[in-house]
Amino acid sequence: MELPSRQFDHADDGTAPLPGFAGRCVEMVSAILVGGRGDAPQVAEVSFTKLYFDESGFVDAAKRERMIRLMLESCADRICRRAPAARPDCATLSRRAGAARDQLMREFAWNPQPAELNAVFRQLDAERPGAAGPTVH
Repeated sequence: MELPSRQFDHADDGTAPLPGFAGRCVEMVSAILVGGRGDAPQVAEVSFTKLYFDESGFVDAAKRERMIRLMLESCADRICRRAPAARPDCATLSRRAGAARDQLMREFAWNPQPAELNAVFRQLDAERPGAAGPTVH
């Protein structure tokens, strides 16, 4: 089911619920298309995630906050890559970041099957004139 970004934004910011999604966890595909005026847009990024809605049909704020916290924690070890000598706690940061990445994958990641990926790319191609996207096997 296609969900216009404006409707999603309203459910996310708490101004208008999506009753059809109330109490559900949905697998969501988001794509960023980039292009200049008059140019056919190109897919810059495609992400696959799970999104949780509360009983009223709004994006579940607690789950969203948990996802953001885990995303931030998953980057905790990046500072060690740049300046490991400056951080004596790199081993701890690395463990925390790894645990957060594992938790993000378990709770929020969606790993679509090849047929699902192909359906996504066909849909994106249908919206981009002259595009011939990849096929996943």
